[in-house]
Amino acid sequence: MVWKGIFAGAKEIPFWGFAIRAVLLYTALIIATRFMGKRQIGILSGHNYLVAAGIVSLAAVRMVNPEASLTSGLVIIFVYAGMNILWSYLDLKWPTAIDRDAIVLVTNGQVLKKNLHRSMVTIDNLLGQLRLKGAANLSEVVQATLEPTGKISVLKKPETMPVNRSQMDLPAKFVAQPTILVYDGKVDYANLAKLGYTENWLQEQLRSKGFAQVKDIFLALLEPSGELSVSV
Repeated sequence: MVWKGIFAGAKEIPFWGFAIRAVLLYTALIIATRFMGKRQIGILSGHNYLVAAGIVSLAAVRMVNPEASLTSGLVIIFVYAGMNILWSYLDLKWPTAIDRDAIVLVTNGQVLKKNLHRSMVTIDNLLGQLRLKGAANLSEVVQATLEPTGKISVLKKPETMPVNRSQMDLPAKFVAQPTILVYDGKVDYANLAKLGYTENWLQEQLRSKGFAQVKDIFLALLEPSGELSVSV
């Protein structure tokens, strides 16, 4: 009877029953999110947002309300996921019919009043978003667009943009990421070999920094400059 109450709902279920419900619902949400892909995580469209809000609300009700059916909740979660996948597919086929279109709010420093009202964006919100994008003045803006994601993209006039290396006839700057050599006391031999270094070289570098044993190190990174950064 207790297990039936956990899955079908009952006036009262034991404390551990709520824990089982939480684990099952959380697992179902993780699986459903994996099915829906990275698009859902980014909430790229209206239906993605509705699914995210809907399944989380649904799961919360099933976790705290003992009379709510856990089985029906799990079914609805996967139906939500399936519908989201279907709508995302239709969105790829007919984007203008399924999802919202982009709305230009500013062009050549002029605010388009009609589009501003259509998108229900206030002038304060618009100016605030422009400032966050580094455009303090409307005269700097070539075009500001409200994207389907709800974010405002800004294209600034070239003369207001920072000078880059190519404009100054400077050589391109090499950009690289630091490489993990030690993590949680264990040597990453694959990264070490990829860089052409040996474990003896690593041990010498660590000793020069006052570390006798690798197991005492939480993180060791080789930065693009050649400097070994160590955290314990």
